[in-house]
Amino acid sequence: MRRILIIIIVVLILTGGIYLRLRTNQKNRKEMTIPVYTVEAAPVIRGDVVKTYELLGTVSAQKTAQVFPETVGRITKILVSEGAYVTKNRKIISLKNETVGFEYKPGFIKSPISGYVAKILVEPGSMVSPKTPVALIVDFSRVKIAFNVSENDIGSINKRTPVMIITSFQPEHPFSAKITEISPVVDPLTRTVAIKAVVDNTKKLLKPGMTVRVRLKLGERKNVIRVPADALLDHHLFVVKDSVARRRDVVPGLIGDNYIEILKGLNEHEMVVVVGQQRLAGGEKVNVIKRGSE
Repeated sequence: MRRILIIIIVVLILTGGIYLRLRTNQKNRKEMTIPVYTVEAAPVIRGDVVKTYELLGTVSAQKTAQVFPETVGRITKILVSEGAYVTKNRKIISLKNETVGFEYKPGFIKSPISGYVAKILVEPGSMVSPKTPVALIVDFSRVKIAFNVSENDIGSINKRTPVMIITSFQPEHPFSAKITEISPVVDPLTRTVAIKAVVDNTKKLLKPGMTVRVRLKLGERKNVIRVPADALLDHHLFVVKDSVARRRDVVPGLIGDNYIEILKGLNEHEMVVVVGQQRLAGGEKVNVIKRGSE
């Protein structure tokens, strides 16, 4: 009888152990089937949202003058060098008047404007006439920047739109420009609108013919609820709370270069997913890496 009792006790112990083992394995398997997604998240804060539009432009002198002689003659001497500054009516080239019926006497060709001698187009000994350009004078104390804007964006641009001109040699010090001309027509080939802006260039750093970057500020909102631009997915995003990602519909405002204004749907200091949200549907457990952390 005692032997039977021992056998029964051993069987019960073994049965209980097997049951507990099976329950533990089942629990572990159940936990293993719940995926945990690693995402990057950022806090919702207040700040500024800026929308800009950047494109290339070309610099030209505000005043350019081709110089022509008044008579037929032969060039005898070049009085200035290229790059020299000349005032209006200064003598820049001498020539001998060889007009038929007139005395062959020396004369001078003068600059029609004040500016820099960009090019000398003749040499001593050259024959010229009133139709022959002999020099090019440019005044670039102020310069024009010509650029073209897509017809899709022209509705956001007017003569009050802030413009910054950025150069490759001095990108950290942009020049402020003012839009002076906006073409009333769209180019049918490029589907763009021609625009010109003027820049004060007293230090002569902007040279005619130079290519520059033109940055237009199309919109700005100050001290608003904002999220990183990569957080928004078609008017919704994912908010993380207690390691769970929840889908949240929001109303966006200005969509800026780096941030998006949120008008409704978010509160300050909430955490939003900025990387990895494409795998989420809502309700998933997540492992959060905070943006900006190592």
